[in-house]
Amino acid sequence: MRIRLASALSAGMMLAATFLVPASPASAAPSFRTPFPCNQTWSGETRTSHSPAYAIDFNRSGDHGMPVKASAPGTVDVVANLGDTSYGRYVRINHGGGYTTYYAHLSGFNVSVGQSVGYSTTIGYVGNSGGSSGSHLHYEQRLNGSDIMVRFSGNLALYWGTQNYTRTAGC
Repeated sequence: MRIRLASALSAGMMLAATFLVPASPASAAPSFRTPFPCNQTWSGETRTSHSPAYAIDFNRSGDHGMPVKASAPGTVDVVANLGDTSYGRYVRINHGGGYTTYYAHLSGFNVSVGQSVGYSTTIGYVGNSGGSSGSHLHYEQRLNGSDIMVRFSGNLALYWGTQNYTRTAGC
């Protein structure tokens, strides 16, 4: 009888602990900003046929060679040139907590792998590399490797269509 009672008490305490011990907190998303210099306005386009689906293509008149800024602090973990395919020249920044950002079709790089970057860091320059059909910045936010809907300063980007974005946060 004592063994059954001890077993029941032990099982009950384990069940209670399951409900009383809080789960580890989810990592908060970085406060992403638009990936260009302060007070510049760029046209951002999203479309259902884009790959990946939640990426934004940014354009501005005469944008070829314009600086691309890190959209949040982090560490550069990829600087790559895929040649005439896919992203072409691209940079990936790891922001921690599973969050990364991709900046593709660049004309050149201004960072190296392992470098820490902040909001004002120029990571590269707008270009027409890879599978691009014109000069623009292809931008993505990802969580644990999957593309997610882009947010700037906590605000969801427009899906599906074109909208102007101006970087004013932290300027």
